[in-house]
Amino acid sequence: MRKVLCSAVGVMLCFALLAGCQGKALPEGMDEDALLEAGKDVMLLVVQGDYEAVLELFRPDVRETIAVEDIQALALRQLDGAGVYKQIEESMTTGQSGDGENYGIAVLYCQFSEKDVLFRVAFDADMTLVGIDIQQP
Repeated sequence: MRKVLCSAVGVMLCFALLAGCQGKALPEGMDEDALLEAGKDVMLLVVQGDYEAVLELFRPDVRETIAVEDIQALALRQLDGAGVYKQIEESMTTGQSGDGENYGIAVLYCQFSEKDVLFRVAFDADMTLVGIDIQQP
């Protein structure tokens, strides 16, 4: 029970850094196209249900706080009723900082057959995955 609670708290902490995307500058040296491509790759893994592969992409310190089941639960909850993935309608990048670190976030507005879904995929300055947020706007 304690492990599940710790994992849930870890996921929430990852998502907390994703809140409030407002189009800020990316961390120095981070390439916008590379960030969008990396975000797209993670989003597609989530949509395909390859949660183990997503977990392996997380930075080791973040990976220690979450489990495959946390990623799966987020995806199933937020993609429920969205239907089949069609395409990315719009995308943008934004920067964020927290805990003395700078992050780049790929924001992907995706069209599904029934509803649109917003993915925010956060990477540290080394382009290592540090957070995922999925919402139906």
